[in-house]
Amino acid sequence: MGIEEYKRILPEISEVNNNVEGYLTFREAKFLALVAACPTARGVILEIGSFKGRSTIILCLGKSIHDQSQLVSIDPLTSPSPTDPHLKVTPSPIQDFHMTLERYGVKDKVEFHQCLSHEMARDWNRPIRFLWIDGDHTYKGTKLDFDNFSPYLADGAIVALHDILIGYDGPIRVFMEDILLSDNFCAAGLCGSIGWAQYRRKENAASYHKKQKSRLYKRLAPLVPLYVYKDCHSGKLSHLKYRILRARVPHKGINPEDWIKRVKILY
Repeated sequence: MGIEEYKRILPEISEVNNNVEGYLTFREAKFLALVAACPTARGVILEIGSFKGRSTIILCLGKSIHDQSQLVSIDPLTSPSPTDPHLKVTPSPIQDFHMTLERYGVKDKVEFHQCLSHEMARDWNRPIRFLWIDGDHTYKGTKLDFDNFSPYLADGAIVALHDILIGYDGPIRVFMEDILLSDNFCAAGLCGSIGWAQYRRKENAASYHKKQKSRLYKRLAPLVPLYVYKDCHSGKLSHLKYRILRARVPHKGINPEDWIKRVKILY
């Protein structure tokens, strides 16, 4: 993948990030587009949780560079939810979603399913080259998404979970327990609040990356009790502790050239 091609779509990514409602930061949006633009395996891109379409459009922009992978998006488009209780019910969320995709010219490039992810998983049988989990942030919900779809990861696929550092216990626990402690995930890291890793089928494929993954695990571990017991924002001292512990976790923006060196790219 030509880095210059990727850089040329950054203004479009910025425009989407500024004008479509959602929770991705620009740093995170650039990373999503990078993964979409750099196939590390063959298969579909599966997005769990599309909300108003910000990440959906960004994934389309990334893969449009030269990749022909299908983008499959799943979201029941219901609100509020247990991890987003403040959301208001809009008159027609499905209509708003499709109108937004149509406005950016990507509606026909997305295979959208308005359902719960576990309903889609019942008949799922396609290999996945990028699994983007940004749906139910409870531990039960995130774990179910990972368990349902990780068996279909292609060798070399990327898995990414959103909101590792935002205060929900689901993404951080699944990232730590099922990815950082797994011998099947190699290169791993954080970009903003996105935790990502590359999957390899070969047993003990992660041996070279164990020290780096272990260091990341230890930096994340002190945050887990704060998330589980909802102490992140319960008082000034707890919130200060949360911010200090979060700052110790490496999560700066990712340099495209450096990231490509860390993972296996198909073309």
